[in-house]
Amino acid sequence: MTTTMEKIEGYLKQMNLTYKVIPSEDRIILPYTIEDRRFLLIVDRSDKWVRFFIIIVEPEDLKNVNKAELYASLLEANGQLAEVKYFITDQGGIGVIGHEGIPSLSFEGFQEEYNAIPFAVSFFIQNIATKLKIEVTGIPD
Repeated sequence: MTTTMEKIEGYLKQMNLTYKVIPSEDRIILPYTIEDRRFLLIVDRSDKWVRFFIIIVEPEDLKNVNKAELYASLLEANGQLAEVKYFITDQGGIGVIGHEGIPSLSFEGFQEEYNAIPFAVSFFIQNIATKLKIEVTGIPD
């Protein structure tokens, strides 16, 4: 019987993507270039969900940002975007996340969720970061 992680790896191979598996955490890490910046897309699973997420901005990059404007912009964007939602990390950074239910996991659904994540990062950079003067650097190579 194929495990969920084996199924996910099969989908990633079908999509010709480079990735690293961390079996002890049921996690897969994929490097991604979005808007000329490098990010790490994390795919992990729980008993019921496959989660896709990227941390877009670290808390230290938000020190001079009006948090009320930022949070209002994130809430507004959450209402506009399908498949994904922005979130605030425990430390105060900003990320984007999507979910696919394990019982309904298919290649098409997986690919749709996967592709929605970089779209949401671009949306954040172009519409929220630009408006609020947030520098989105991504991660170093």
